Amino acid sequence: MENTIDQSETNGTIMINEEVRNYLLETSKWGKFMAIVGYVGMGLLVLLAIVMTVGISAMSSLARTGFPMGIIGVVYIVLAAVYYFPVTYLYKFSVQMKQGLTSGEESSVISGFQNLKSLFKFMGIMLVVIISIYALVLLISIPTALFMSR
Repeated sequence: MENTIDQSETNGTIMINEEVRNYLLETSKWGKFMAIVGYVGMGLLVLLAIVMTVGISAMSSLARTGFPMGIIGVVYIVLAAVYYFPVTYLYKFSVQMKQGLTSGEESSVISGFQNLKSLFKFMGIMLVVIISIYALVLLISIPTALFMSR
């Protein structure tokens, strides 16, 4: 059986009053600020990765620490790459929402909300991945700790 929505039952339009419009505009301003700070943070991560990979790797060969610091640099680059997606979704949401609300373009507002949806979807998936990693670490570390204590 097909699930269809009868247009006569729903209006299909949402009216945004001035109070909601102001909240969305303020949210877009803060979102843009946070996205810009996120881009700066990504730049610092990449810069730190380069320092760790090139500079400290050369120094660690002199100090004979035995740990290749280039691995930490690669981890930082991977973190910056993962961080790029939510920051970009937030920036696009902010720009499109502000543009749509100031010019009255419904398509820009819709695009803004699509990017907000993508941001939350990405963050939800990352949350599941991180919780899974924590669970895996616990499943490995607890039996290992019990075995080593004997």
